Amino acid sequence: MKIKSLKESEKDHLLIVLEKTHWDLEKTSRLLKISLQKVKSKIKKYGIRRSGS
Repeated sequence: MKIKSLKESEKDHLLIVLEKTHWDLEKTSRLLKISLQKVKSKIKKYGIRRSGS
């Protein structure tokens, strides 16, 4: 059984919330209770790209 790192778990969780909010970054920031700037920073940090775009 592979245990995910905290970084991997955070990235996965961010992706799930982004998909559930249809990539509404403001809504994502409210749901995660972090700033919009922090959401954008984490997207860049993890190299997250919107699928189908």
